[in-house]
Amino acid sequence: MATHAETDFRRRSHRLIEDLAPYPGRLRLSLSIGAICAISCVISMMYHFPEAAIGCYLVIFLMRANAAENVVTGIGLIIAVSFVVFLLIGIINLTIDHPPAQIAAIVIASFIFLYLDSATKAGEQAGIIALVISFVLTLLGNIPLGEIATRAVLYAWAMVFVPMAVMAVYNLLFGIPPQKLLRQTIAERLERAAGCLEGKERSREALAELLGEGTAEQDKQLQLIKLLSILRGDAYSFLERSQSHSYRLILAVSALPETGDREAGRHLAEHCRALADAVLAKRPLPAMQELPVACPELETVSAALEDLGRVTPLANGAPVKDPPVAPDIFTNPRHLHFALKTTLAAVTCYFIYTAIDWQGIHTAMITCYVAALGTTGDTVHKLVLRITGCLIGAFLGLMTILFVIPQLDSVGGLAFLIFGVISAAAWVSTGNERISYGGVQIGLAFLLTVVQGFGPATSLSAAGDRIIGILLGNAVVYLIFTHIWPVSVRDEVKLRTRAAVEKLKSLAGETQPVRNASTALLASVQTDLGIIRSAVDMASYEPRHMRPGKAERNAFSRDAAALRDLSLALYFKPEVDGEVRSLLTEAELRLGPEAATQTGETAMAEREL
Repeated sequence: MATHAETDFRRRSHRLIEDLAPYPGRLRLSLSIGAICAISCVISMMYHFPEAAIGCYLVIFLMRANAAENVVTGIGLIIAVSFVVFLLIGIINLTIDHPPAQIAAIVIASFIFLYLDSATKAGEQAGIIALVISFVLTLLGNIPLGEIATRAVLYAWAMVFVPMAVMAVYNLLFGIPPQKLLRQTIAERLERAAGCLEGKERSREALAELLGEGTAEQDKQLQLIKLLSILRGDAYSFLERSQSHSYRLILAVSALPETGDREAGRHLAEHCRALADAVLAKRPLPAMQELPVACPELETVSAALEDLGRVTPLANGAPVKDPPVAPDIFTNPRHLHFALKTTLAAVTCYFIYTAIDWQGIHTAMITCYVAALGTTGDTVHKLVLRITGCLIGAFLGLMTILFVIPQLDSVGGLAFLIFGVISAAAWVSTGNERISYGGVQIGLAFLLTVVQGFGPATSLSAAGDRIIGILLGNAVVYLIFTHIWPVSVRDEVKLRTRAAVEKLKSLAGETQPVRNASTALLASVQTDLGIIRSAVDMASYEPRHMRPGKAERNAFSRDAAALRDLSLALYFKPEVDGEVRSLLTEAELRLGPEAATQTGETAMAEREL
């Protein structure tokens, strides 16, 4: 009989293998990241731009499969950093001779942009700006002359400009257009639906993961296609409608009982695959064939497939509220706490390496901006990934310094080396959230070790300093995020549960045609439920004193499953009957805003029971 630890180890090993498995476009994306980083490093070395490793980190962290998004992100970040450069030049003139003023400027700038990171859709980009401003200002203590300091700021601008410009140009020439990604997504949904209809092993779990991704990414792709006028008319309408109908299909398949008519299911699965092939090949979609036998339980699936095959026009559904600024931007203390904790971690690292006069470990401060996350469980999970990735990347870097760099005689050889290692790291970073941060850290640690100054590294001492800095930054983030205003996954679960309940409540008040057309709102609910399931998985990484008990985690999972069933009932049922209304009322009483007023002491007592 296998022990619980052995079973858990096998489950995690199986998951890791799945996470590292190839998917359409993963190899191309990984090679593209490797190529962009290699080109950026060569340009930085040729023109003596410092900190090429940090610039390449931005590529690994921000690069997506969507070429249009990468171009917009690259250009947008260049514009934002250009504005920051002018801001920094003014700050330098005011603080160059006043170290306390420099510290105040670091704290204020870091806090403002990290607050925007947490409370607005600027997100990662705002965090990157906080990193750039804070890092440049920390260098002023070593640069006494104003003119030289201004030049250093311009170098910092180049540190961002070069990789972002290369990323934008590369994606214009060789990137994957958003319309192709949309077709791949539609085909993937059809394939997952086919597997579930055939009753394949773990097909329902795979379908649940796909449902939890929602349609936000596809909506962004459609917006970019429209904004940039990549497609118009019928070509755009086909993608918009097919994307919505394909998500409706996987909703319908997920609502089926686990045991059903396998023969009818196989018939529909064959049609799903025929549609997927036609979508990828850009052929006319085949017509829906009648089921060999009457099967009422498959009517919703058949209807979704028929709408997809006919590319039926979309009706107006309930609106999805997705403002660029969080509604609780000034009332939720989480935004304030996140900005303060991350700033405190960064400034603490700065004080440590300044006090002991060890500038070589300045990577500690950079790591704080990279490692900070919302919940404690997320932070600890990413901490494990980052330390593991750091050790792997550092080992590869040290081996490179010892055995490879002495054999190189040109910058081209170094470029090929960076291309190979970063492509391998990008393979990991382009996986899901369970492993992606590990890949980012492998790439960052390798680059910080191998690329020093304006050429390849030859000093093991400098490489060791940078590795120690990364580990120090991770340690400081862990201590601060687990002891100062720690955010339990319990809080994230309650937040997402309340959001899902409110959306279902608004959906229940709509008429039948509107409810049946509210695919985007259902996708938003499924995203909330997917985040709940992920948060429950992250609970095991929290410190024992704040970790939800097993019974409480099981309750979270049951609540998520109940909300899923309720959402499908509201979406597919012709009428909101008394049973559905009572379930909604019960969910609102147990899980809605009123339930959120429960004190922390009561929650602790429930967990102990």
